[in-house]
Amino acid sequence: MVAGLCRHHRTLLALFIATTLLIPVGYATADIDETGEQLSRLKSDIVAIQSRLSASEKERDTLQSDLRDIDLQISASDIKAAQLNGERSALKQTLQTLEKEGLSLRADQEARVQLIEQSIQHLWAMQQGGELRVWLGDQPPEDIARHMTYLQILVQDQQNMINHYEQGLRDIERNVQRTKEIHSQLAAQAEAARDATEVLTAQRASRQRTLQAINAQVSTDEQQLAKLKADQQRLNQLFEELVSVTPAKAPATMPFAELKGLLAMPVSGVPSNRFGARRNADIRWQGWMIPAEEGAAIRAVHAGQVIYADWLRGQGLLIVVDHQDGWLTLYAQNHTLMRQVGESVMAGEVIARAGASGGQEMAGLYFEIRQQGQPVDPAQWIRR
Repeated sequence: MVAGLCRHHRTLLALFIATTLLIPVGYATADIDETGEQLSRLKSDIVAIQSRLSASEKERDTLQSDLRDIDLQISASDIKAAQLNGERSALKQTLQTLEKEGLSLRADQEARVQLIEQSIQHLWAMQQGGELRVWLGDQPPEDIARHMTYLQILVQDQQNMINHYEQGLRDIERNVQRTKEIHSQLAAQAEAARDATEVLTAQRASRQRTLQAINAQVSTDEQQLAKLKADQQRLNQLFEELVSVTPAKAPATMPFAELKGLLAMPVSGVPSNRFGARRNADIRWQGWMIPAEEGAAIRAVHAGQVIYADWLRGQGLLIVVDHQDGWLTLYAQNHTLMRQVGESVMAGEVIARAGASGGQEMAGLYFEIRQQGQPVDPAQWIRR
């Protein structure tokens, strides 16, 4: 078989040499010169493209760095917004309490007013009816003393009611003032959170558009470069063959391992790929890409400890949970990270919010399970 191929190759080579010997030397030289010029132009084109690629890569590095900063800023802004929302909820509860307290204070104050009016009317009636003169008139000393004590109690009660009334006025005033302050705080917090989010979202959108433009340019140039390199290879081969016939030239609770098929999905959704499927000609998927709405809750599939929580090029905001015995889970492309390195998490606990950080075009979660650093198929572990 091999001998036959060799004979066939020699036959083709002999025919090729015989054919090329029939070509006039001037034509061959012209072809060589033309081919040399084409090759020279081709090399110049390749150098220019490589230069553009290099510049694009540098710009991509700058944009990736900018994108990282923006992703982290947006994450921090979202965390701050969540804190503000929590504070706003607390303030709203306080406001509700103050409003109820205000109603109660006003009701108590109305009751005090009625009691004071009744007390005044009672004393006035006693004075007008002569009861005071009878009580303090020609009476035995012990009766007069008893009547005086009673009157003193009435007067003291009336004074206490007046004091309580005045205190009630002060309480109502404080209640009103505190209510106004909380309304003002709520408005300021809402405006601050809204402004910060709008600014950061606009910046991220701008960087994302630029990154997409650079990626599109690099992709086009890479394709052109591949074509030109193939052209160069063919021209080099032809040039060498022409020269060879020319006389002038020479030639993470329960052990993770026990939970196979029992783990819950890290986010609500359906994976868009299979583990191990080709991502492109040279790369296979090592995990799941799960499309999800931006802000969707990302939950730890098992208890463990956060060992990485930061932005990583190509992965965006990434969080990794260690489940011991060499088992790790990875949650990437998040919009917000809710946990920090060193924190313990429980199964089902929200550790992040889904997003498209790292320059992704669509929101979702990229999820991996690894054992001793090697990716394993999530389908064998996740209950769906």
